[in-house]
Amino acid sequence: MDTLTQSVIAQTYWDKGLKYFKAGDDATTAIQNLYFDWRPPFDLNSLAAIIGALYANNYWAANQSEGQRMSVTTLAYDISAAIGINISDATRAAQFAFSRWYGLFVRANTNNSGEIPKAGTLTASPDVLVNGNSPLSPRLIITNWNQATWGPQPNLKNYAYGRAQSLNIGVSITAPTCSMYYTDAGFLPPPSSWNKVFTFDDQNPTSPFVDISGATTLTPQTRAATKDAFGVNFPGSGHYCMITAASSEFFTNAPDAGQGNWNSTTWLQYNGAAGWHNIDVSQTGKATLKFYNQDSTAERFVFEAHCVNMDEGGRVSMAVSGLMPTTEAKIHQKYQVVRAEVEIPANFTGELEVDFGKLPPNAAITFYKYWVVTKGHEHHRAAAVMRQDLRAAVNMEPVLLPMGDFTFVGSM
Repeated sequence: MDTLTQSVIAQTYWDKGLKYFKAGDDATTAIQNLYFDWRPPFDLNSLAAIIGALYANNYWAANQSEGQRMSVTTLAYDISAAIGINISDATRAAQFAFSRWYGLFVRANTNNSGEIPKAGTLTASPDVLVNGNSPLSPRLIITNWNQATWGPQPNLKNYAYGRAQSLNIGVSITAPTCSMYYTDAGFLPPPSSWNKVFTFDDQNPTSPFVDISGATTLTPQTRAATKDAFGVNFPGSGHYCMITAASSEFFTNAPDAGQGNWNSTTWLQYNGAAGWHNIDVSQTGKATLKFYNQDSTAERFVFEAHCVNMDEGGRVSMAVSGLMPTTEAKIHQKYQVVRAEVEIPANFTGELEVDFGKLPPNAAITFYKYWVVTKGHEHHRAAAVMRQDLRAAVNMEPVLLPMGDFTFVGSM
């Protein structure tokens, strides 16, 4: 069978799946209908992908133990229950379906292409744009697809925009919508600390996405930008994080209400429809970064400073008042890592004080926070699988899960 024929058949099943979705069929009924529609040879992976994409709201955070991600367990159960496929085969198909993002995709960095979990830096999204007091058009934002735009100005309303792409899904998205939030600079603040950003005219909490011609219906593989500018007033002249969250008729993408460390780390890595921007220019060489232990138990965390092209002989320090003594290191390499580990009390909000001196124009320093998941923890095995760390799973070694980062660069 040639590629063109395969593509036509695949589109046929996307169209049929959409018909069942619009008719109000539940997921298991749609699975049965698609199964009966399928002409040999049957492709279980494709069926799982179609159902997972169109019924995404059914599967997002559906299993508490899996956290804030599409639930492989729930989709596998639905497939097995609907058409009698053994659970092992159904699980493999569900894993395939959720190994990439179907729908509106917001990048974590410019190298992202739809893989799940997201790879590389998780908080350098080019799809979060702030342009000071200068408006931008959707056409310009889409044309300059890989251009990072981050020029926040204090004490005025900044123009802000989001980007997204209709990726992998085989049907048009008719209700593409963007929400934006900002929060204090730090490490993966919980949604309870996010500040909702309204459109520049203060009239709407969301903006539709439009394609380069201004259409609000996005065909597959279409790049899009927000039709309306958002207006964000950053209080003071400090550093801030900002978030773009995309939603559609298939995926609501509401912020997590339950919170907790497990939910936060899975949300960061597995939510393909959201992006963080945690990069800023440092003028002073000092900053305060907020951090959280969202669990009801004391947990261990690691803070790391990754130093690139900093002046030899300079110093980097990290400290948490009353909790973590100052960890300081002298710079002697072009790339150097400074590390500190600390136990943080339950339900704790703190501030990491960092001092790294004035950065040269080509220098950068990224502060990372990792959650240390130890043996005996209810999520240890899942954490090891998430990080693809077989040795940690077998030997019950600690697993480090990313809990956000923040990058400072030197001014030009």
